[in-house]
Amino acid sequence: MLEKKQQEILSRTNDGVQETRQFQQLLSLLTECRRKNKECDYRLILISKTDLCNLCSDAEVRVQELFHLNIFLTNRTVRVDSNFSVLSNNNEMFPDNNNDARRHFTALSNTAEELIVFHIAPNATINYFIDGRDYGNGVFYTLEAQNRYEELKPIEQLEEVLDEYRINLTRQETYLKFFVPKAGLRALRTLMQSTENEKKFLEEHKHLLNNKPEELFREDMRKYIKQHMRVVENREHMLEDLDRLDIILTDEMGSDLYFIEVKWVGESIHNNGQKLGTEYRACPRIRPEAIKQVLGYIDKLLAEKKNVKIGYLAVFDARKEDKEDTGKGIKETDYPENLQKYFPRFFKLPDFRVKNINPR
Repeated sequence: MLEKKQQEILSRTNDGVQETRQFQQLLSLLTECRRKNKECDYRLILISKTDLCNLCSDAEVRVQELFHLNIFLTNRTVRVDSNFSVLSNNNEMFPDNNNDARRHFTALSNTAEELIVFHIAPNATINYFIDGRDYGNGVFYTLEAQNRYEELKPIEQLEEVLDEYRINLTRQETYLKFFVPKAGLRALRTLMQSTENEKKFLEEHKHLLNNKPEELFREDMRKYIKQHMRVVENREHMLEDLDRLDIILTDEMGSDLYFIEVKWVGESIHNNGQKLGTEYRACPRIRPEAIKQVLGYIDKLLAEKKNVKIGYLAVFDARKEDKEDTGKGIKETDYPENLQKYFPRFFKLPDFRVKNINPR
Protein backbone atom coordinates (compact mmCIF):
# COMPACT_ATOMS: atom_id res chain seq x y z
CA MET A 1 0.00 0.00 0.00
CA LEU A 2 2.82 2.37 0.86
CA GLU A 3 4.52 1.68 -2.47
CA LYS A 4 1.30 2.50 -4.34
CA LYS A 5 0.86 5.72 -2.35
CA GLN A 6 4.53 6.74 -2.50
CA GLN A 7 4.08 9.45 -5.14
CA GLU A 8 1.06 10.89 -3.41
CA ILE A 9 2.82 10.94 -0.03
CA LEU A 10 5.89 12.64 -1.48
CA SER A 11 3.76 15.20 -3.32
CA ARG A 12 1.76 16.09 -0.24
CA THR A 13 4.92 16.35 1.86
CA ASN A 14 6.71 18.58 -0.65
CA ASP A 15 3.82 20.89 -1.46
CA GLY A 16 1.88 20.92 1.77
CA VAL A 17 -1.26 22.63 0.39
CA GLN A 18 -3.39 19.54 1.04
CA GLU A 19 -2.43 19.59 4.72
CA THR A 20 -3.45 23.19 5.35
CA ARG A 21 -6.48 24.08 7.42
CA GLN A 22 -7.97 26.05 4.51
CA PHE A 23 -7.76 23.12 2.10
CA GLN A 24 -9.35 20.68 4.54
CA GLN A 25 -12.05 23.23 5.37
CA LEU A 26 -12.91 23.82 1.72
CA LEU A 27 -12.91 20.11 0.90
CA SER A 28 -15.36 19.51 3.76
CA LEU A 29 -17.60 22.44 2.76
CA LEU A 30 -17.80 21.35 -0.87
CA THR A 31 -18.74 17.82 0.17
CA GLU A 32 -21.41 19.07 2.56
CA CYS A 33 -22.92 21.49 0.03
CA ARG A 34 -23.15 18.87 -2.67
CA ARG A 35 -24.95 16.53 -0.27
CA LYS A 36 -27.43 19.27 0.61
CA ASN A 37 -27.86 20.43 -2.99
CA LYS A 38 -28.15 17.25 -5.03
CA GLU A 39 -27.53 17.30 -8.75
CA CYS A 40 -27.06 14.71 -11.48
CA ASP A 41 -24.08 16.29 -13.27
CA TYR A 42 -20.39 16.72 -12.46
CA ARG A 43 -18.88 20.14 -11.62
CA LEU A 44 -15.48 21.78 -11.50
CA ILE A 45 -14.52 24.49 -9.05
CA LEU A 46 -11.14 26.12 -9.63
CA ILE A 47 -9.28 28.22 -7.09
CA SER A 48 -5.67 29.37 -7.04
CA LYS A 49 -3.30 28.32 -4.28
CA THR A 50 -2.95 31.98 -3.28
CA ASP A 51 -6.71 32.46 -2.92
CA LEU A 52 -6.99 29.22 -0.99
CA CYS A 53 -4.38 30.37 1.51
CA ASN A 54 -6.33 33.65 1.97
CA LEU A 55 -9.74 32.04 2.33
CA CYS A 56 -12.37 34.38 3.71
CA SER A 57 -13.45 34.00 7.34
CA ASP A 58 -17.10 33.33 6.40
CA ALA A 59 -16.28 30.58 3.89
CA GLU A 60 -19.09 28.36 5.12
CA VAL A 61 -21.72 30.96 4.20
CA ARG A 62 -20.04 31.95 0.93
CA VAL A 63 -19.77 28.36 -0.35
CA GLN A 64 -23.45 27.74 0.38
CA GLU A 65 -24.32 30.92 -1.53
CA LEU A 66 -22.13 29.81 -4.44
CA PHE A 67 -24.11 26.59 -4.82
CA HIS A 68 -27.30 28.62 -5.28
CA LEU A 69 -25.98 31.16 -7.78
CA ASN A 70 -27.45 31.01 -11.28
CA ILE A 71 -23.98 31.33 -12.80
CA PHE A 72 -22.89 28.24 -10.85
CA LEU A 73 -26.01 26.22 -11.62
CA THR A 74 -25.82 26.87 -15.36
CA ASN A 75 -22.09 26.23 -15.87
CA ARG A 76 -20.02 23.11 -15.46
CA THR A 77 -16.85 25.00 -14.58
CA VAL A 78 -16.37 28.06 -12.40
CA ARG A 79 -13.25 29.72 -11.08
CA VAL A 80 -13.59 31.52 -7.76
CA ASP A 81 -11.46 33.79 -5.60
CA SER A 82 -10.90 33.74 -1.85
CA ASN A 83 -14.38 35.20 -1.26
CA PHE A 84 -16.02 32.68 -3.63
CA SER A 85 -16.89 35.35 -6.14
CA VAL A 86 -16.98 33.86 -9.64
CA LEU A 87 -14.04 35.13 -11.70
CA SER A 88 -14.76 33.10 -14.83
CA ASN A 89 -17.07 30.35 -15.99
CA ASN A 90 -17.93 28.10 -18.92
CA ASN A 91 -20.41 25.37 -19.71
CA GLU A 92 -18.22 23.35 -22.04
CA MET A 93 -18.78 19.60 -22.05
CA PHE A 94 -16.09 17.51 -20.41
CA PRO A 95 -14.40 14.90 -22.65
CA ASP A 96 -16.65 11.83 -22.97
CA ASN A 97 -13.91 9.33 -22.33
CA ASN A 98 -13.16 8.89 -18.63
CA ASN A 99 -9.39 8.87 -19.09
CA ASP A 100 -9.47 11.86 -21.43
CA ALA A 101 -11.51 13.78 -18.86
CA ARG A 102 -9.02 12.95 -16.12
CA ARG A 103 -6.13 14.14 -18.29
CA HIS A 104 -8.03 17.35 -19.07
CA PHE A 105 -8.60 18.14 -15.39
CA THR A 106 -5.01 17.28 -14.60
CA ALA A 107 -3.80 19.73 -17.26
CA LEU A 108 -5.98 22.51 -15.80
CA SER A 109 -4.10 22.21 -12.51
CA ASN A 110 -0.68 22.14 -14.14
CA THR A 111 -0.46 25.79 -15.21
CA ALA A 112 1.44 28.90 -14.16
CA GLU A 113 -1.69 30.07 -12.32
CA GLU A 114 -1.26 27.20 -9.84
CA LEU A 115 -4.93 26.32 -9.85
CA ILE A 116 -6.43 23.68 -7.59
CA VAL A 117 -9.21 21.84 -9.39
CA PHE A 118 -12.03 20.36 -7.34
CA HIS A 119 -14.03 17.80 -9.28
CA ILE A 120 -17.41 17.25 -7.60
CA ALA A 121 -19.49 14.16 -8.37
CA PRO A 122 -23.28 13.96 -7.93
CA ASN A 123 -22.81 11.56 -5.00
CA ALA A 124 -20.58 14.16 -3.25
CA THR A 125 -17.37 12.26 -3.99
CA ILE A 126 -14.62 14.77 -4.67
CA ASN A 127 -11.44 14.32 -6.65
CA TYR A 128 -8.95 17.15 -6.71
CA PHE A 129 -6.06 17.99 -8.99
CA ILE A 130 -2.91 19.83 -7.88
CA ASP A 131 0.22 20.52 -9.92
CA GLY A 132 -0.74 18.01 -12.60
CA ARG A 133 -1.56 15.20 -10.19
CA ASP A 134 -4.92 13.76 -9.25
CA TYR A 135 -6.13 12.67 -5.84
CA GLY A 136 -9.31 11.29 -4.35
CA ASN A 137 -11.42 8.16 -4.53
CA GLY A 138 -13.86 8.95 -7.32
CA VAL A 139 -14.18 6.48 -10.19
CA PHE A 140 -16.01 8.52 -12.82
CA TYR A 141 -15.16 11.96 -14.17
CA THR A 142 -18.15 12.54 -16.44
CA LEU A 143 -21.85 11.79 -16.41
CA GLU A 144 -21.47 10.02 -19.75
CA ALA A 145 -18.85 7.64 -18.33
CA GLN A 146 -21.03 6.94 -15.31
CA ASN A 147 -24.10 6.26 -17.44
CA ARG A 148 -22.18 3.94 -19.75
CA TYR A 149 -20.91 1.99 -16.78
CA GLU A 150 -24.36 1.69 -15.22
CA GLU A 151 -25.65 0.22 -18.50
CA LEU A 152 -23.09 -2.57 -18.28
CA LYS A 153 -24.27 -5.89 -16.93
CA PRO A 154 -22.75 -7.82 -14.02
CA ILE A 155 -21.05 -11.19 -14.30
CA GLU A 156 -24.23 -12.97 -13.21
CA GLN A 157 -25.82 -11.95 -16.52
CA LEU A 158 -23.05 -13.36 -18.71
CA GLU A 159 -25.33 -15.85 -20.45
CA GLU A 160 -27.85 -13.10 -21.21
CA VAL A 161 -25.10 -10.99 -22.78
CA LEU A 162 -23.92 -13.95 -24.84
CA ASP A 163 -27.48 -14.44 -26.12
CA GLU A 164 -27.37 -10.82 -27.29
CA TYR A 165 -24.01 -11.51 -28.90
CA ARG A 166 -25.58 -14.43 -30.75
CA ILE A 167 -27.94 -11.93 -32.41
CA ASN A 168 -24.99 -9.65 -33.18
CA LEU A 169 -23.41 -12.48 -35.20
CA THR A 170 -26.27 -12.24 -37.74
CA ARG A 171 -25.22 -8.71 -38.69
CA GLN A 172 -23.17 -8.44 -41.85
CA GLU A 173 -20.58 -6.09 -40.35
CA THR A 174 -19.91 -8.76 -37.72
CA TYR A 175 -19.88 -12.05 -39.62
CA LEU A 176 -18.01 -10.86 -42.74
CA LYS A 177 -14.72 -10.69 -40.85
CA PHE A 178 -14.75 -14.44 -40.31
CA PHE A 179 -15.12 -15.60 -43.92
CA VAL A 180 -12.91 -15.62 -47.00
CA PRO A 181 -14.13 -12.78 -49.27
CA LYS A 182 -15.25 -13.36 -52.86
CA ALA A 183 -11.93 -12.12 -54.22
CA GLY A 184 -10.12 -14.72 -52.12
CA LEU A 185 -12.48 -17.47 -53.28
CA ARG A 186 -11.97 -16.51 -56.93
CA ALA A 187 -8.19 -16.73 -56.44
CA LEU A 188 -8.63 -20.07 -54.68
CA ARG A 189 -10.69 -21.42 -57.58
CA THR A 190 -7.92 -20.49 -60.00
CA LEU A 191 -5.17 -21.97 -57.81
CA MET A 192 -7.13 -25.18 -57.34
CA GLN A 193 -7.66 -25.30 -61.09
CA SER A 194 -11.35 -25.94 -60.49
CA THR A 195 -13.49 -26.55 -63.58
CA GLU A 196 -16.61 -25.65 -61.62
CA ASN A 197 -18.62 -22.64 -62.76
CA GLU A 198 -17.40 -19.55 -60.86
CA LYS A 199 -20.82 -18.63 -59.51
CA LYS A 200 -21.39 -22.16 -58.27
CA PHE A 201 -17.89 -22.36 -56.78
CA LEU A 202 -18.49 -19.14 -54.82
CA GLU A 203 -21.81 -20.42 -53.56
CA GLU A 204 -20.39 -23.82 -52.61
CA HIS A 205 -17.48 -22.28 -50.67
CA LYS A 206 -18.99 -19.14 -49.13
CA HIS A 207 -18.90 -20.91 -45.75
CA LEU A 208 -15.07 -21.11 -45.93
CA LEU A 209 -13.50 -19.40 -42.91
CA ASN A 210 -10.33 -17.34 -42.86
CA ASN A 211 -7.23 -19.08 -41.59
CA LYS A 212 -7.04 -19.54 -37.79
CA PRO A 213 -10.69 -18.60 -37.25
CA GLU A 214 -10.56 -19.48 -33.57
CA GLU A 215 -8.49 -16.36 -32.90
CA LEU A 216 -11.03 -14.22 -34.78
CA PHE A 217 -13.99 -15.72 -32.91
CA ARG A 218 -12.30 -15.41 -29.53
CA GLU A 219 -11.30 -11.79 -30.06
CA ASP A 220 -14.75 -10.80 -31.32
CA MET A 221 -16.50 -12.40 -28.35
CA ARG A 222 -13.98 -10.90 -25.93
CA LYS A 223 -14.56 -7.38 -27.27
CA TYR A 224 -18.33 -7.74 -27.07
CA ILE A 225 -18.18 -8.89 -23.46
CA LYS A 226 -15.83 -6.03 -22.58
CA GLN A 227 -18.19 -3.48 -24.17
CA HIS A 228 -21.32 -4.79 -22.44
CA MET A 229 -20.28 -6.09 -19.03
CA ARG A 230 -18.93 -4.92 -15.69
CA VAL A 231 -16.20 -7.52 -15.44
CA VAL A 232 -12.45 -7.72 -15.15
CA GLU A 233 -11.37 -9.43 -18.34
CA ASN A 234 -8.15 -11.09 -19.47
CA ARG A 235 -7.85 -12.36 -23.01
CA GLU A 236 -5.68 -15.29 -22.07
CA HIS A 237 -4.86 -16.59 -18.59
CA MET A 238 -1.85 -18.80 -18.07
CA LEU A 239 -2.29 -21.80 -15.81
CA GLU A 240 0.69 -22.96 -13.79
CA ASP A 241 1.31 -25.91 -16.10
CA LEU A 242 1.31 -23.60 -19.17
CA ASP A 243 -2.15 -24.54 -20.45
CA ARG A 244 -4.03 -21.48 -21.62
CA LEU A 245 -7.57 -20.29 -21.11
CA ASP A 246 -9.18 -18.32 -23.94
CA ILE A 247 -11.29 -15.79 -22.01
CA ILE A 248 -11.21 -15.45 -18.24
CA LEU A 249 -13.56 -13.13 -16.36
CA THR A 250 -13.89 -12.09 -12.75
CA ASP A 251 -16.53 -10.04 -11.01
CA GLU A 252 -15.92 -6.43 -10.01
CA MET A 253 -14.39 -7.51 -6.70
CA GLY A 254 -11.96 -9.82 -8.50
CA SER A 255 -13.06 -12.88 -6.53
CA ASP A 256 -15.51 -15.01 -8.56
CA LEU A 257 -13.88 -16.47 -11.66
CA TYR A 258 -15.57 -17.58 -14.88
CA PHE A 259 -13.84 -18.72 -18.07
CA ILE A 260 -14.85 -19.41 -21.66
CA GLU A 261 -13.12 -21.92 -23.90
CA VAL A 262 -13.71 -21.07 -27.56
CA LYS A 263 -13.87 -23.72 -30.30
CA TRP A 264 -15.24 -23.87 -33.83
CA VAL A 265 -16.55 -26.37 -36.32
CA GLY A 266 -16.57 -25.92 -40.07
CA GLU A 267 -13.88 -25.48 -42.68
CA SER A 268 -11.10 -22.91 -43.03
CA ILE A 269 -8.70 -21.93 -45.76
CA HIS A 270 -5.04 -22.99 -45.61
CA ASN A 271 -2.59 -20.41 -44.25
CA ASN A 272 -1.04 -20.00 -47.71
CA GLY A 273 -4.46 -19.17 -49.16
CA GLN A 274 -3.93 -21.63 -51.99
CA LYS A 275 -6.00 -24.60 -50.85
CA LEU A 276 -8.57 -25.77 -48.36
CA GLY A 277 -7.23 -26.03 -44.85
CA THR A 278 -8.58 -27.46 -41.60
CA GLU A 279 -12.03 -28.98 -41.26
CA TYR A 280 -13.55 -29.75 -37.85
CA ARG A 281 -16.64 -31.80 -37.12
CA ALA A 282 -18.51 -31.99 -33.82
CA CYS A 283 -17.15 -35.45 -33.06
CA PRO A 284 -14.53 -35.83 -31.76
CA ARG A 285 -13.67 -32.10 -31.84
CA ILE A 286 -16.35 -31.08 -29.30
CA ARG A 287 -17.54 -34.40 -27.93
CA PRO A 288 -15.48 -35.52 -26.16
CA GLU A 289 -12.23 -33.55 -26.68
CA ALA A 290 -13.29 -29.94 -25.96
CA ILE A 291 -15.57 -30.92 -23.07
CA LYS A 292 -12.83 -32.98 -21.48
CA GLN A 293 -10.48 -30.00 -21.90
CA VAL A 294 -12.85 -27.62 -20.07
CA LEU A 295 -13.40 -30.09 -17.24
CA GLY A 296 -9.63 -30.45 -16.96
CA TYR A 297 -9.23 -26.68 -16.69
CA ILE A 298 -11.78 -26.56 -13.86
CA ASP A 299 -9.81 -29.28 -12.07
CA LYS A 300 -6.54 -27.34 -12.44
CA LEU A 301 -8.02 -23.99 -11.37
CA LEU A 302 -9.50 -25.51 -8.23
CA ALA A 303 -6.17 -27.18 -7.51
CA GLU A 304 -4.58 -23.72 -7.72
CA LYS A 305 -7.21 -22.52 -5.19
CA LYS A 306 -8.92 -20.26 -7.72
CA ASN A 307 -12.55 -19.43 -6.94
CA VAL A 308 -13.83 -20.78 -10.26
CA LYS A 309 -17.62 -20.68 -10.61
CA ILE A 310 -18.37 -21.83 -14.17
CA GLY A 311 -16.32 -23.04 -17.10
CA TYR A 312 -18.14 -22.36 -20.37
CA LEU A 313 -17.62 -24.03 -23.73
CA ALA A 314 -18.52 -21.71 -26.64
CA VAL A 315 -18.64 -23.34 -30.07
CA PHE A 316 -18.87 -21.26 -33.24
CA ASP A 317 -20.71 -23.32 -35.82
CA ALA A 318 -19.76 -22.36 -39.38
CA ARG A 319 -20.67 -25.68 -40.98
CA LYS A 320 -22.03 -25.54 -44.49
CA GLU A 321 -25.22 -27.39 -43.58
CA ASP A 322 -27.55 -26.64 -40.69
CA LYS A 323 -26.93 -29.39 -38.17
CA GLU A 324 -27.89 -30.15 -34.60
CA ASP A 325 -26.08 -28.46 -31.73
CA THR A 326 -22.56 -29.78 -31.27
CA GLY A 327 -23.30 -30.47 -27.61
CA LYS A 328 -26.28 -32.73 -28.19
CA GLY A 329 -25.92 -36.05 -26.43
CA ILE A 330 -23.44 -35.01 -23.73
CA LYS A 331 -23.26 -37.68 -21.03
CA GLU A 332 -21.28 -37.39 -17.83
CA THR A 333 -20.56 -41.09 -17.94
CA ASP A 334 -18.58 -40.63 -21.18
CA TYR A 335 -15.83 -38.93 -19.19
CA PRO A 336 -13.30 -40.17 -16.63
CA GLU A 337 -14.62 -40.48 -13.09
CA ASN A 338 -12.16 -37.92 -11.75
CA LEU A 339 -13.70 -35.29 -14.10
CA GLN A 340 -17.37 -36.18 -13.72
CA LYS A 341 -17.56 -34.34 -10.40
CA TYR A 342 -16.90 -31.04 -12.21
CA PHE A 343 -20.00 -31.18 -14.43
CA PRO A 344 -21.96 -28.88 -12.04
CA ARG A 345 -19.35 -26.19 -12.84
CA PHE A 346 -19.42 -26.85 -16.60
CA PHE A 347 -21.84 -25.37 -19.12
CA LYS A 348 -21.94 -25.98 -22.85
CA LEU A 349 -23.44 -22.83 -24.39
CA PRO A 350 -25.82 -23.30 -27.34
CA ASP A 351 -23.80 -23.08 -30.55
CA PHE A 352 -23.00 -19.65 -31.97
CA ARG A 353 -24.16 -20.10 -35.55
CA VAL A 354 -22.25 -18.00 -38.10
CA LYS A 355 -23.43 -17.84 -41.69
CA ASN A 356 -22.04 -15.91 -44.59
CA ILE A 357 -25.49 -14.83 -45.74
CA ASN A 358 -24.41 -12.03 -48.08
CA PRO A 359 -20.77 -12.61 -49.11
CA ARG A 360 -18.64 -9.76 -50.37
